[in-house]
Amino acid sequence: MSTSSLLPEAAELEALRAELRCILRHPAITPARRHSAEQYLSRCTAAEQLRQWLALAVAECASWEEQTLATEAAQGWGGHRSQHQGEGITKARPA
Repeated sequence: MSTSSLLPEAAELEALRAELRCILRHPAITPARRHSAEQYLSRCTAAEQLRQWLALAVAECASWEEQTLATEAAQGWGGHRSQHQGEGITKARPA
């Protein structure tokens, strides 16, 4: 039996693990959760389980992003793009 017949499943697991490791770097995920997740990732051999967890992690990060943007907008921080381009900076100067 050749090892090439095992590669698609192993490749999928590694790809899912890589995606999860990437999303776990998001600020919504605490270092403690990242550490415990890494232990789980290393042991998990079920692609479906990793897919589910990836979907949940992406949803959690998206929710965090939405909440953060809403908080920034409520605090008047909504103009990041214009401030980076030099617009709106004079507005912040004292009169």
